[in-house]
Amino acid sequence: MIRSDQVQDRMLLVRLRWFVRLRWLAGLTVIAGALADRWIMHWYPKNQDILFVGLAILIYNLMFRSLLGHAVFGRRRGTVLSWGQIVLDLGALSLLTMWTGGVTSPLMGFFVFHMVFASLLLPRHTAYAGAAVSVIMVTACLWFSGQIPPTEGVEMYPRLVMAGWILTLALTVYLANSIMRSLRRHRTRLLSQNHRVRAMAKTLRLQQQTMIQHEKMVAMGQMAAGVAHEIANPLANIDSMLQLAERHPDRMTGEKLTTLRQQAARIRQILSQLTNFSHPTDMHWEMMPIIDLVETGLAMVRFDRRHRAVLIERDFSPTPCLLHIQPHAMQQVLINLLLNAIDAVGSATNPKLIVRTRCVGNECHISITDNGTGIPPEHKDHIFEPFFTTKPVGKGTGLGLAISYSLVNKQGGRIEVDSAPGRGTTMTIVLPKPTAATAVNHLTISAKPSVP
Repeated sequence: MIRSDQVQDRMLLVRLRWFVRLRWLAGLTVIAGALADRWIMHWYPKNQDILFVGLAILIYNLMFRSLLGHAVFGRRRGTVLSWGQIVLDLGALSLLTMWTGGVTSPLMGFFVFHMVFASLLLPRHTAYAGAAVSVIMVTACLWFSGQIPPTEGVEMYPRLVMAGWILTLALTVYLANSIMRSLRRHRTRLLSQNHRVRAMAKTLRLQQQTMIQHEKMVAMGQMAAGVAHEIANPLANIDSMLQLAERHPDRMTGEKLTTLRQQAARIRQILSQLTNFSHPTDMHWEMMPIIDLVETGLAMVRFDRRHRAVLIERDFSPTPCLLHIQPHAMQQVLINLLLNAIDAVGSATNPKLIVRTRCVGNECHISITDNGTGIPPEHKDHIFEPFFTTKPVGKGTGLGLAISYSLVNKQGGRIEVDSAPGRGTTMTIVLPKPTAATAVNHLTISAKPSVP
C-alpha cells in the first residue's frame, strides 16, 4: 500500500514538472517581448539584456527538466529543486522588473504567481521565505539602479507602491497556504477513507467465502444419510465377497476380483465427488459443456435421501453448448437450486422435477421446474435477500439463494424466477455463451506445457 509521504513525494514531482512546462512558455514570451521591443516598439533601452535573460531561463529550465527525469526522489532533493527553481525565477523576474520600469513595471504583478508556486512546492512556513527573497531581490535591484529615491524631499509614491506590493505578497502566501492546508487535510481524509474501504472490502470477501463454504457444509449435512447409504452398499458387497473368499478361496475367480475393484472404484468416485464439492470455491475458469455441468449437479443430489421419492426428468437441448465458467461455483448453485426444489415438492402428491437446458441466442439456459406449492407474490421480491427464508427454524439458513445469485452474477449471468401459488416454480440460470476470443484464449492457455 502507498504511504501518505510517498503520495506527497509523487505530487511534488508532478508539480515540479508542471512548473518546468510552464517555464518554457515564460522564457519564450520574454524572448519574443525583447525582440518585439528591439525591432518595433523601442520602449526599453535594455532589450538586449532582456533577451539574454529569456535565453538564460530556457537554459536553466532545460537543466531542471533533466534533473526531474527520475521517477522517484526523496523529500530533501525535492525541496532543494523547488528552492532552486524559485530563486532563479525570482532573480530573473527581479532583473526584468528593474529594466522595465521598476516599481511601475507591469511585471511587478507576476511575483504574486511565484508566491502561489512557492506555496505549492515548499512547506507551509517556508513559503514566507520565498516572499522575503522576492522583496530582498527586487529592493536590491531597484536600489542599485537608483530607482528607489531617498525619502527627503521627494514623493513617497514609489515607497508606498513597494509597501503595498510587499503586503500583497504576504497575503498571497497566507491565502495560498490556507487553501493548500485545507486540500492536504481533505486528501488525508480521502486516503484514510480509501484504506478503510479497502479493508472492509477485503473483510466482506472473506466473509462471503466463509458463507459459501458454510452453505456447502449445510448441503453436505442434508445429504449425509444418502452418502452413508451410497458407501454402505459397495462396502457390503466387498465384505460379502471377502467372507466368501475366506471360506472358499478356490472360488475367487477373475470375475469376482473385477467386481471387487468395481466396488472400490465406486467408493473412490463417491469420495472424489464429495471432496470436490466440499473444497472451498476457487476462481478457476474452465470451458465446460452445459450437460456435463448439470449431470455433475444431479449426481451430487442423488445422495439426498428425499431424492428417491422425487421423479427427475431430463430435457436436455440437442444443440451442444459450451460455457466459460467457474465449475465449483456453478455446481454449488445447481445443488442449492435442486435441493430447494426437492424441499418445495415435499408435500406434493407426485413430486416431480424437470431439468432443462436450452441455447437461446447468445445465452445458455438451465431451468429447474418443480410441481410444488409455488412462491407467494409477497415473497417473490425477497427470495434472493440474505437470511430470508420461509422454512421452519433449523431447516434453512436463508443464504442459499443469496449466495447462488451472487455466484451466477460473477459468471456474468442471472437467475430468473417464474412462480405462482399452486403451479410450482421454475428457476432459470441464464449464462452467456463464451465469445470466440474467450474460447481461443482458453485453448491457448490449455495448450501451454506444464512446468515440471
